[in-house]
Amino acid sequence: MAQKVFGGDIAYDWELWIGRETSPGADDHAFTQIFGFEALPFPDQVPEEVDVTHLNSPARTRETVPGLLPVADWSQDKQLWPSDPGDVILEALAALTAAGTKEDVLFEFNINPAGGSIRRTYRGYVNSYTPNGTVGDKAMGTLSAKILDRQATNPRVIA
Repeated sequence: MAQKVFGGDIAYDWELWIGRETSPGADDHAFTQIFGFEALPFPDQVPEEVDVTHLNSPARTRETVPGLLPVADWSQDKQLWPSDPGDVILEALAALTAAGTKEDVLFEFNINPAGGSIRRTYRGYVNSYTPNGTVGDKAMGTLSAKILDRQATNPRVIA
């Protein structure tokens, strides 16, 4: 009987980058790494189920087809580093949204960048960034974003 060698790994060195347009309407983005995450799951956009049941559906069973992808709510806790460039950007983006002028950005998730990486890039905007520290524990913040769509290609070239 063939045996499979264990291929698992720890979730160390995963990355999240946020890309902002270099100028309004530009195709290129300036990317900043966001540090302080203790977990970094990918956003989940499960398509809606559209009921297409009809009077002759086979075996008296409802039928569905995949519908549109929803705008995904993605939220994650991270360590709060107020003077870090990533936290400064998150504060600025959250303030824009609070003022009613959201800025679409690119969220690039990079798993195992040292080798055999999985990269996925999504378009969305920062909905809020809220500090939630407690006395005697590390300061944390919650990043909440709306994920609009996954990009077909990863726009950032990694040297």
